Amino acid sequence: MGVTFGPVPSRRLGSSLGINNIPNKICSYDCVYCQLGVTSNMQVKRRGFYDPDEIFREAKNRVERIGMENIDYITFVPDGEPTLDSNLGKEVELLRKLDIPLAIITNSSLLGDVSNHGDIAKFDLVSVKVDAVSEDVWRKVNRPHNELVLSMILEGLMKFRANYDNKIITETMLVD
Repeated sequence: MGVTFGPVPSRRLGSSLGINNIPNKICSYDCVYCQLGVTSNMQVKRRGFYDPDEIFREAKNRVERIGMENIDYITFVPDGEPTLDSNLGKEVELLRKLDIPLAIITNSSLLGDVSNHGDIAKFDLVSVKVDAVSEDVWRKVNRPHNELVLSMILEGLMKFRANYDNKIITETMLVD
């Protein structure tokens, strides 16, 4: 299946085993700076992409080969937006069996819908992207799906933070 990669070194997360739970360029944004290029399939509706049991088996096999002592985090950092995966909560529950902290790197776009907060809150560390607080700048830089509204995302992010007890960090692309 090929959904795991690494581990790769990360300044914030140490040695990170990556989980690519979204096929290439399925995202809610089409950011001008995306290293993966133009978003080929922009969407905001969550759905399943891969079998959670297969993701778990592949991650378990990789951890057994590498050794859990050589992995600081298992990180959901796909080639698209990880929270689009409706199986995310199930995948986290399965990966908990490996006894390695879990992280997710999200563009925050689905935080405007509080029904998504439960799956995201299952992670030990959540990295959220906030590139702008101005609708105009946000639309120019992140080029979001037309159903997204920045004020709802920011409000959802604040609600999530208020109820989330683990570590949260932000990522921001500074542009001139």
